[in-house]
Amino acid sequence: MLLAWVATVWGRLRGRPRHPRWPFVFELMVRFLRRDWDESAAWPFERLRAEVDGRPYPRDFAKRVRLEPTTLGGVPVTRFVPEGAQRGKLLVFFHGGSYIYGSAKTTHAELIARLAFESGLEAVGVDYRLAPEHPYPAQLQDALAVFEACVAAGTPEDAIVVAGDSAGGNLAFELQLALRDRGRPQARAAVLISPWSDLEMPGASFQENEPLDYGTRQDLLRQAKAFAGDLPLSDPRLSPVHAKLEGLSPTLVTVGEAEIPRDDILSLAARLEQAGVATTLHRAKDMPHNAPVFAAYHPEGKAALDAIVAFLKAQLRSAA
Repeated sequence: MLLAWVATVWGRLRGRPRHPRWPFVFELMVRFLRRDWDESAAWPFERLRAEVDGRPYPRDFAKRVRLEPTTLGGVPVTRFVPEGAQRGKLLVFFHGGSYIYGSAKTTHAELIARLAFESGLEAVGVDYRLAPEHPYPAQLQDALAVFEACVAAGTPEDAIVVAGDSAGGNLAFELQLALRDRGRPQARAAVLISPWSDLEMPGASFQENEPLDYGTRQDLLRQAKAFAGDLPLSDPRLSPVHAKLEGLSPTLVTVGEAEIPRDDILSLAARLEQAGVATTLHRAKDMPHNAPVFAAYHPEGKAALDAIVAFLKAQLRSAA
């Protein structure tokens, strides 16, 4: 953090901030995240996972909801229950972390709790199995098991919205595709936050936005291959941008204009629209990857989170 602070101050003294419209504290945060990524991304996955899980994270909204660790379909989950939660409606959330790390209990507890608190919905944060110990399709199997368990427990598919960020957005979307392809009802809608749309990552924004984001294509390719197992990264079961997209439920896609996978995400949104899917695209101006995570630190992050909450409420307003 000290090195990030020095770099931020020095850049501004020279009239060269990382981004001309970033406040000081926000620039400091992004610089820190990038330095942290550069230092840790090449670590063995086990070390990276343990380090990330062991860090302190904001708990403001996590303290405002009731957290209930349990299992659904044999998969560990955490229920995030706000006071006065709407009965019979659920948000099922899949965390990001390149399918390598992350957890609903640690890295993503605050984001899931805030979505639950502000939407008034109970949220189920899913701790699916991680690669490389469990490559594809373990994650999809866990997602299907949780979804089926929610329905079996009495919440109809039409009263569930599936969501996720980054790799979790990929998983939420692949879940919808799998349900459609199996001839089963999908969730009412999907929320894809900076989704990992194409694991080959061909977009020019991976180079254009690298100075503004906190990841690199090289490291992400290593993580993608650990998840993919024997499948090519272009396989539509891994990269939904290559899938047949007709017949999907309404979908919200959020993208940061300064994030490295921006172009791949925009390609997915465009393909959804071409396939006739009711698609809402929220572009977070000046924001790096996963804009809603920064809701407490930047107005564009808050706008992205507000767009998600509004979409959730609109989709589930008429649900049973």
